[in-house]
This record gives sequence, C-alpha cells and structure tokens, in this order.
Amino acid sequence: MGGASSIDYHEAGKKHPDTVAYKDEDVLASSGIMPKKITAVRVYWSEFCVGFECFYDGVSAGARLGTEYAHGTVYSDFILADDEHITKVTGRNGDLIDQVTLHTSKGRSQQFGTSTGGHPFTLSQPGKVVKGFTVGFGGHLHSIGAHFGKLESPVTKSHKAGKTHPDTSKFDDYESHLKGKSNLEMTNINVLHDGNLVFGIEATYKADGVEVKPGTHVGKEMTPTTVNQTIALGGYHVTGISGRHGDVMDNLTITLSNGMSYNFGGTGGDPFENIVPAGKKVVALGGGLGGHMHNIFCYYENA
Repeated sequence: MGGASSIDYHEAGKKHPDTVAYKDEDVLASSGIMPKKITAVRVYWSEFCVGFECFYDGVSAGARLGTEYAHGTVYSDFILADDEHITKVTGRNGDLIDQVTLHTSKGRSQQFGTSTGGHPFTLSQPGKVVKGFTVGFGGHLHSIGAHFGKLESPVTKSHKAGKTHPDTSKFDDYESHLKGKSNLEMTNINVLHDGNLVFGIEATYKADGVEVKPGTHVGKEMTPTTVNQTIALGGYHVTGISGRHGDVMDNLTITLSNGMSYNFGGTGGDPFENIVPAGKKVVALGGGLGGHMHNIFCYYENA
C-alpha cells in the first residue's frame, strides 16, 4: 500500500460463488488517494464477522457488510496510535470467517466475533507490518487477506552545519517536493565548487517510483573556475555529510554506503562532523545560500 515495495500477501477463508472481493488500495486509488498507514479498523460482528471497514490516514476505504447483516449486530473500532502498526491477524475460519483478532506492534490485540467454529489461522510476515487489506463478502465475511510490507522509518531532519546571514536564502527539497511521498531515494548529487569554496548543490530523487528534480540551488558569486561535479549513487545511499566552514561553506565531503568519500571545495574554515547519524541514510537535502553556500542540513531515515 502507498507505493511500498516487496509486498507479501497472506489470506484466510474461502471463496464462494457469491463472494465479492474488495482491495482497499484499489478502492482508494480510484479516488486519487495513495494510502500510507492504517489508522483504524472497524469490524461488524455478532457470532460471526459480517462487516469490515479500514481507515487509512483517517480516510475510510468503504464499509462492506454481508447480506446477512441484521439489527443487533454490533461494530467495534480498533484505533491505532501514530507509531503503532498491525503486525499479525489471527482468527478462525471454516466456510466463512468466524472470528478475527488484530495484533499490534505495541502488544495490543482485539477480537471480533465469538464463534469457536472452523479452524485457527494466522496471517503474519516476519519483519513486516500490515499495509492494507483485501476482504471477500457474501452473506458474511468469507475471506480476509493482509498485505504485508516493510515498516517505513520516520524521516528526520538533521542539525544544520554552517551559518545563517541576513542575505541567506533557504532551500528545502523535502518540504518543497518530497513531503508526503513514500519510498524516497536519492539517485544523484551535483556539487558546484571552485576548489576553494562551495557555491551550490543539486540532488535528484525518486519518490513513489517517479523521478523528482527540485533544481539547482546555487549562490550568486560563482567564479569562472566553478565546476559542477556529479556523484551517481548507483543504488548506494549517502551515509555522511561533513566538511569545513567559516562564514560560508569551504568544503563538503560526501560519503556513500559503499565506503567511498568525495571532497568538494578547499581547506579553509573549521571542520564540522558528519551530520548524518550512524545507521541512517540521507533521503533529502536542504540548506542556505547567499553569494556562496552558507549552510547545509539533510533529512534521513533508517538505512
């Protein structure tokens, strides 16, 4: 769901001649919505499960009720915290789904339905969480399928290296072009420098599988000897941004996950340490410009 890669699908239950299946991702996508996180699940039940509704980012993918829904059936809501995810779905099924229990990353669980018929089932995938559901209905809930994907780590902004002056103009690729998108990947970095000072930087990204080019961020005082050098990441990611600065950025050193480091600029100013924490990868760049590059920061997530 939401553009996540490497999805595993597990299903419990049966399909009958009257079964109609609904895949939440397809339902939301038809309205131009790319679901990212399950925020709540509503199940209609009495003895058996007769209805199901899942909310993604607070938006319902639709309430589905079996034809044998009757007055007296209740529904229960299972609301997830911002940092909580469904990790496992268990229950019982025979010709239909007798009961369903949702289990979360915080150790919580909730059961829907009271029937003890059928046989037990477990839907889970080690190291992954439920990103979405496919449900099949007839008179009751006939089947339930869970789409498991990798848990995406939160994107975090680093501290800033360098200075801010009255004429500093800020740029932020994440806020301007990438925020709200999934599967962020940096594919190229261009650094503009003259062997003494750094004047600007440009990064190319992929987000939701689509190339994103926020453009070149460069100061106004480039010299005739300024060059634009490129690092093609080739599937590797940036694990280090360090360098030297005084009032402006004298040097940038960019380190990749394969251990290679690339130096741009000169030897003036004072050194600054890597702004990328250990075990993280850079997914977006930001900084400040005047005549030269004044400062730099980044956004990172788990490598």
